Amino acid sequence: MDTEKRGLADVLGSLDAASFLRMSWEREALLLRGAAAPLVGRLFTIEDFERLAWGGGADLSVVREGRARPVVPHHSDRSPGRDVLTAYRSGATLLLSLLARRCSPVGELCRGIEFDLLELGVLPAEPVSANAYLTPPRAQGFDRHHDDHSVLVVQLHGTKRWEVFAPGSQRSEALVSATLEPGDVLYVPQGFPHVAHTADEASLHLTLGLHTLSWADAVADMLRDHEPFRRSVTGPTVLGPALPDLPDLDVPAYLRERRVRCIVGLDPLPGGQLVAGDAATAIAPDTVVRRVPLMPSDSDSDRGLARLTFPGGTLRLDGRLQPVVDHVSKAESFTPGELPEVGQHYDAVELTRILVRHNLFRPVDDTAGPASSVLTAAPAGGPATASAPAAPTRAEDPVPRTRDLTLVRGSGPSAGRHLGWMRLRERLTAADCDALVAACRDLPLTAPTTVDEAGRPGHRRAETRHVPKGPRTEWIYRLVDSVAREAARTAYGFDLSGITRAPQYVEYLPGNGHFHRHNDYSHDQADSPRKITVIVQLSDASSYGGGALQMFGVDTEELPRERGSVLVFPSLIDHRVTPVTKGLRRALVAWVAGPRLR
Repeated sequence: MDTEKRGLADVLGSLDAASFLRMSWEREALLLRGAAAPLVGRLFTIEDFERLAWGGGADLSVVREGRARPVVPHHSDRSPGRDVLTAYRSGATLLLSLLARRCSPVGELCRGIEFDLLELGVLPAEPVSANAYLTPPRAQGFDRHHDDHSVLVVQLHGTKRWEVFAPGSQRSEALVSATLEPGDVLYVPQGFPHVAHTADEASLHLTLGLHTLSWADAVADMLRDHEPFRRSVTGPTVLGPALPDLPDLDVPAYLRERRVRCIVGLDPLPGGQLVAGDAATAIAPDTVVRRVPLMPSDSDSDRGLARLTFPGGTLRLDGRLQPVVDHVSKAESFTPGELPEVGQHYDAVELTRILVRHNLFRPVDDTAGPASSVLTAAPAGGPATASAPAAPTRAEDPVPRTRDLTLVRGSGPSAGRHLGWMRLRERLTAADCDALVAACRDLPLTAPTTVDEAGRPGHRRAETRHVPKGPRTEWIYRLVDSVAREAARTAYGFDLSGITRAPQYVEYLPGNGHFHRHNDYSHDQADSPRKITVIVQLSDASSYGGGALQMFGVDTEELPRERGSVLVFPSLIDHRVTPVTKGLRRALVAWVAGPRLR
């Protein structure tokens, strides 16, 4: 199963990662309320902590009087669980380190952050670390201290009071003094002293250590290759502690090579490794392979050879294959037949098999997904009998059927020109909804965006995924376009140009998911503004609480929430999604654009 794409967006919330690096990185402590709320209960829990801690080992420590001591079983056949529980009840903090190796969701988050840092030009000096701290009520772990690396503190359970101070300052005034609640994130730059304690409830938080390459690291590495700097500073053959002449340092070349070392040094994540060899044998010239999530790769040349680097490995090929290696390093998916021709024979299938065996790419399995549909000509008879492609062809339904495009409000057809909402009289079937969810839920997560995110943090809370057009999703693109054009023709009178931005698959989570009042019209897009919004309800109405889709006009109207409902309305109308109180609400949201003011 594909690994879910996580990264900085999961802990920064509505704050853009590039903006975070530009404005706050190593400059200021930063409190982000609710930024990681979707991770609460899903990333790492107290139950997970107890299960991992019960056996003890070098990665479990008890923190007392500001010092951490490893918990080691007295006998190989005895679990130290009782001793751990006694220490915790006496006020000690429990520390689990190396958590990225022991908990898959945490490891995937760390890898996603490493991936994002590389994409943004920040080189990790070592992999992102993850430590979990469980502190009992009215207790403190470490004394005031600072770290030699930046950290992101993610509060997962209970509350904890944090104070962060300016570097080198002995003053008592804190730069940040705040109580973290579940879902809150605190960024503490390297060198900033900090201390934390609990009040009347236990606290579980995750500390993500961001160990990035410093100038001290870089200069030391480069000077190590210069013979005078490898000599002793003092000794019988040295005339005083005179600094040798500094050589010319090729910083760009060093950084290129350090990036390669960084990528190769990342451990491959578990998942698919053991079956990669079997998967490789099935590769044919027309087999589609897709990049394994959270597997970055880079290409360059090394002593006349084309080099491809990725977590845990390096491939060196004939230098004439450099265009092929460059293509593969950036590709998200391809078939062997699509790889570049380079003026010489090479076995594209075998190269693809090598990439699959290294678990950098994986064959795409579309056997459970829908095939492409074709638009069926609408029979005569007016809008009541207009049709569009139905759900894609399936084994038990080899011939695509037509879909009724009649738009209604309530139980009857919508009459005349107006600017209200409408819905398709015919809902999508349960099989249609299942196929759509299956095609979307494993797509990479993207940060949900809104207008004026800096001025209105938390305006939207949801997990979103952009839905590209492909064999499993082309039918929904056709359906959205057909519904919007039917609505424009029969009710709105809009001119449309088509779908210019990928639809979004959205999941609203309990206790956090919402989208406050907004409209979809323009958002200062460079392309044509959004004219018509189409929403497909993908969750059973009884499976979640709250999460109502409401529209603001003369009266506030609540739109239908039955699973499979296809809703359509002008994008300029204000609407909202009320907070989800229980369960999970899924929906597909799409927009059809058109010329301004027509």
